[in-house]
Amino acid sequence: MSSLRTQKDILWIARFLTERASLAPALLDGPAFASAVRGRMSQFAMTDIAIYAALVEQNEHEMQCLASEVAVPETWFFRYPASFEFLRSQLAERKSQKHETLVCASLGCATGVEAWCIAACALSVGWSKEKVIVHAIDRSPLAIASALESRIPGGSLRSTLPDWADPWIRTAGSSVILSSEVLECVRFQQSDLLLAAELFSQPIDALFCRNVMIYLDPTGRNLLRDRIVNWISNDGLIYLGHADGLQRETALESAGPTSAFAWRRRVATSVSDTKEKTQPRIIRPNAIAPIVPKVSTPSRANPVEPKPLSQTTVAQRVQPMLAAREFSQAQRLVEDALKATPANIELLELLAGIFCSKNELQRASQTYARVVYLEPHHGPALLALAELSDALGRSDEADRYRAKMKRLGNL
Repeated sequence: MSSLRTQKDILWIARFLTERASLAPALLDGPAFASAVRGRMSQFAMTDIAIYAALVEQNEHEMQCLASEVAVPETWFFRYPASFEFLRSQLAERKSQKHETLVCASLGCATGVEAWCIAACALSVGWSKEKVIVHAIDRSPLAIASALESRIPGGSLRSTLPDWADPWIRTAGSSVILSSEVLECVRFQQSDLLLAAELFSQPIDALFCRNVMIYLDPTGRNLLRDRIVNWISNDGLIYLGHADGLQRETALESAGPTSAFAWRRRVATSVSDTKEKTQPRIIRPNAIAPIVPKVSTPSRANPVEPKPLSQTTVAQRVQPMLAAREFSQAQRLVEDALKATPANIELLELLAGIFCSKNELQRASQTYARVVYLEPHHGPALLALAELSDALGRSDEADRYRAKMKRLGNL
């Protein structure tokens, strides 16, 4: 098989996944994607990529398996502890208000870890297993199969479990043991969130969709956001990932401490109301490729005087650069904008995200430190600094950042 034909077939598969699975094009480029394709081919003892491409096109199951190889949501037990502490307090309040049932959801649930944690939160504050439903939805058939067998993924225990989790989820040496009550609360379903509009028969009281948006293209993000707004109950909570690229303030409002990454549906908000007449500002925490509104271009008949680029305009110009993996060019544009407004927190967050994309973790850490210098209580930046410090092998520094978040009430 010629190298040219191989590249052509891989490019076709990438385009197919972009159209059918709404995956961000940047995920489907380079040797990593080619390696994922060959890894799936090995499951069928295939050597001809053209034959495998035909299988992906004709077989929905295999298409979803390949998509899950490219976009693998990583999670572990009680990731972002502040999210689960806030969830517990809200579920306890809901129980005190005499609600009959509790319906939760974990979208992009990976192998079930997040859904089991949600169930443990409900049980720990007095909800009975008969009154709790946790829908766990994932596009990956392999992840759902693993979860249905209650297999605990390797690396899913990263820290000590909270005391209140016992006896619902407990450890025995290096193993994690799930109670039968937790398992009975969760209902797993393999489904594509972008294709199935009617997933739930009743409103959701607490919905987790963390670090799912980052794998989607802008159209997919907006579609999923609108569906989440429709799925959630009027007083329900939505938990998003700190890096999800999403214009939240068009439909949602913040709830709880910053590090909980919790949101509520705006009062009297529906999908039709989310089309704001005014331009929304870039929302923190930073998104690597923020979604920004289109702006009109002045005509030649009515020229305007040039002005310094606004942060929204900078983000608009940077977005296609990031999609094309032109990180250095994007970096120069943001740094030029910062020369005019060096204390602009949104631009600093965008720059830090670009450094993360380039795997320049030290520079990303330094940039987030500038954010915290300007805004000491900035929870997302503190969390990013803690995670970057861990990645750089500076555990003591990471502990100090987390301790600061705890003092500020963000953890």
